[in-house]
Amino acid sequence: MTDDRRRLLSRTAALQGAGDRAVRALSEASVLVVGAGGLGAPVLTYLAGAGLRRVTVVDHDVVDTSNLARQTLFAAADVGRPKAECAAERVRGVDPELEVVALAEPFRAGHVQGHDVVVDAADSVEVTRAISDACAVAGVPFVWGTVLGTDGQVSVFHDAGPDPIDFHDLHPDALPDEGSCALDGVLPALCGAVGSVMAAQVTAIVAGIGEPLTGRVLTVDARRWRWTESTLRRGPGSRRPSPSVDEAPPRIAPAALAARLDRATDGVGGPVLVDVRTPAERATGIVPGSIRPEDLTADDERPVVVVCASGVRATAWARSARAEGRDATVLDGGIQAWEREGLPTRTPGATADAGTIGA
Repeated sequence: MTDDRRRLLSRTAALQGAGDRAVRALSEASVLVVGAGGLGAPVLTYLAGAGLRRVTVVDHDVVDTSNLARQTLFAAADVGRPKAECAAERVRGVDPELEVVALAEPFRAGHVQGHDVVVDAADSVEVTRAISDACAVAGVPFVWGTVLGTDGQVSVFHDAGPDPIDFHDLHPDALPDEGSCALDGVLPALCGAVGSVMAAQVTAIVAGIGEPLTGRVLTVDARRWRWTESTLRRGPGSRRPSPSVDEAPPRIAPAALAARLDRATDGVGGPVLVDVRTPAERATGIVPGSIRPEDLTADDERPVVVVCASGVRATAWARSARAEGRDATVLDGGIQAWEREGLPTRTPGATADAGTIGA
């Protein structure tokens, strides 16, 4: 260990009960962080100087201006760049000796392999269930956090621990994602508060600095700044839920969708585009011909292509639609990918919202 890294870790080593033992444990650990957004930013900020051996960042999204208020790893100059790559640059800047791997792609179960702890900062029930299943198979503990509006929660799950506990013990039913920061808003500082607790759970698990929140759920109400703790135990009837749809919804690339729309004649033979973003987001521009979810009629049997900002909300909506028997596909990368490829958008209006395909 170089002198610079010893100085970096000197305050951690000075903690009562830490010392060289804790520093050595941290220096041998590999941590996977899924999500580099509102929660991932504070997690990665503190893990960057924790003295770890390796940090892997997984995030398929790109930086948007709306992220900057709470995703403190990024600046205006980063807008449009992959979050995973930007985050990795910031982390390397803190500790050049730390091995940092950036994966600008959706989470896959195989990402868990080779890591000692997983941090679920994706803030998506769908992704959390996938992480939960992958960590249970690999026997790896994972730190979970969520924020929405002025509410947040943190816990630690370890299916292979002495007292097995997992995300499905907290949420036994397989439910789609409900709500989002874009729809419901989020207090930026709450992300920092919850993310900081999540980062502290990693050092607790790896180096024994503090007690992990295994079997406990810490809840914060940021309207009154009250923290409460609830005990979580595995019951005799606990089960791992089966997914409502066996496979993830198929995706279509922007260029492929544009070509498919061009082949349609006056809307015949093409899909119906369903934009699940908020009215404020839609006002900035839609894929021509898009309609709102509430405008999709039950008797419309055309295949559906679901559009959101980056693909996360569209995936959750498409899963639910496919469970009901609809042919639903996700626009890969969402409207952000569509615009990056220079494809046209239109301001919503009476004509655009009428569902004209190929306009």
